[in-house]
Amino acid sequence: MIKKLCLCLIAFSLLAISIIYENRPPKLEKVDLPPLSSEQKIVVLPLDGRPPCTKFVSDLGLLSSVKIILPPNDLLGNYTEPAQRSLLVNWFNNNIGNADSGIISSDLLIHGGLVGSRIPVGTLNDENAFLSYLETLHKNNPAKALYIYSIIPRLLIADQLLPDSWWQWHLMRWAALQDIQDTFGDPLSFKELQRFVDEIPPEIIDKYSALYRNNGDFNHRLLDAAVKNNIDMLIIGQDDGQPFGLPNLNRNRALFYLEHNNLVNKYHTTRGADELGCLILAADRNRNWQYSPKVFVEYSSPRVADITMPFMSCSVGETVNEKIAIVGGKSVNDPSQADFILYVHCGNDATTNLDAKAAYLKKLIMGATPVALVDLSANYDVKETIFPHLINNNTPLVRLAAFAGWNTVSNSVGTAVAQASIFTGQKQRLPERDLPSLYALNLQFNLDRFFDDWVYQKIMHHKLSKLLEIREMDPYSLDYDTLKVSKFIKNEIQVYKNTLFYDNLCRYPFYSDDANDYYLSSIDIDVTLPWERIFEVNLSTKATFGTRAKPN
Repeated sequence: MIKKLCLCLIAFSLLAISIIYENRPPKLEKVDLPPLSSEQKIVVLPLDGRPPCTKFVSDLGLLSSVKIILPPNDLLGNYTEPAQRSLLVNWFNNNIGNADSGIISSDLLIHGGLVGSRIPVGTLNDENAFLSYLETLHKNNPAKALYIYSIIPRLLIADQLLPDSWWQWHLMRWAALQDIQDTFGDPLSFKELQRFVDEIPPEIIDKYSALYRNNGDFNHRLLDAAVKNNIDMLIIGQDDGQPFGLPNLNRNRALFYLEHNNLVNKYHTTRGADELGCLILAADRNRNWQYSPKVFVEYSSPRVADITMPFMSCSVGETVNEKIAIVGGKSVNDPSQADFILYVHCGNDATTNLDAKAAYLKKLIMGATPVALVDLSANYDVKETIFPHLINNNTPLVRLAAFAGWNTVSNSVGTAVAQASIFTGQKQRLPERDLPSLYALNLQFNLDRFFDDWVYQKIMHHKLSKLLEIREMDPYSLDYDTLKVSKFIKNEIQVYKNTLFYDNLCRYPFYSDDANDYYLSSIDIDVTLPWERIFEVNLSTKATFGTRAKPN
């Protein structure tokens, strides 16, 4: 009996050794890849201090040979605390002189950030001061390219104090019926609308009616100011929404202005907010490089293009077309003619055949045309995403041109399109000696997305929220527990880091030239919470790289 047990232990040990041997990283010679040299400087006043509005733009700046100049973080506010608007104006004035161009969020300077725009914090005087500032800025810096973006706020009563939140469902339905009535003039919807008008206190209806009436008026005046001052690009974004609602009316009216004045090739409306800084950076680079990326769009199933995902007011396909247009790209019907393939997956509880979809996607990723992957779930459930199936079928994830799946369709598609556009544009214009650094920087951005968008957002976030609630901690108001929760998140992510690194990321070269294959050799991850809530993390991946010579 003891002899049999010993033989079993030996066999098990040999099996374990063989598995470790099979999955061991290749022996590498360490290589230090220099950063790409900065060709231009862009000074940025972001929407607020969250990573998508700041770190994403800065990291994509490194990828695009641009030095992004951001304000000190303590000027950008914190969640419900508005930014220090007057100090930010002074900061921008002091920095624009040494930069080639500027990106400005109107909501930062008027309302102190995105959350402030929903209340709103800013007044009519603040709006007028901003429009006057644009005129002065243009006169003082006539040679600088200026890019402006402004957000139509969402109707989200959860950010407000009582008594508004008592009427949240009623207000959402009232806002939808206003849009339905304006669009179709349906007598049944008008009758239902009047019932809600009678139920909701008039002072609350007046409050939110004024919010969108004033926002619509400001959009019109901002468009007039942009034309008058020859602003290089203006984007009016729409924060999270629904198929029908008051924000949709404002976007449609802004779009009518652009179409009526033949401005649709210069200025844009789009669904989305947090990703607009990244899109503007990509558009600026494409104009500078005279590069119009050709994009072949492929969906994981034919239905995906036509569905409307949560927090969106339009279909997936319409969102994709908006983002491609903003960066100056164009869709093509032949993948062999494309600069990159944009593969969009939007899973839900009815999604099937994920293994088959992943097998097909693996072939695309291993092909000659770069692939940008958007991987989303309608229910924010990891089981609906395609990413774990790519891990299981040994897809070389390090070869992705872009990856995004962090939030809504607009956020994720916009980020992926911006990244892939910058990466493929650089790939065509940089000398061969710079390509290893370019590929390494692109991989670095993807690593952040793997561990943020997939590991944290899809696997950890829901579990963490439940754990905090069990411990009677508010996930949206951590207060003095913020540091403790940050450390917990960082420790948990390490487990997924080791698994993903050894099972996939270190096993395939991310770039190859005639002499060497380039590999990821190690990963270190740092995680903090930018605000006192767990909705988003500030995640930074530090990677090291190595080479292995090709056999003669």
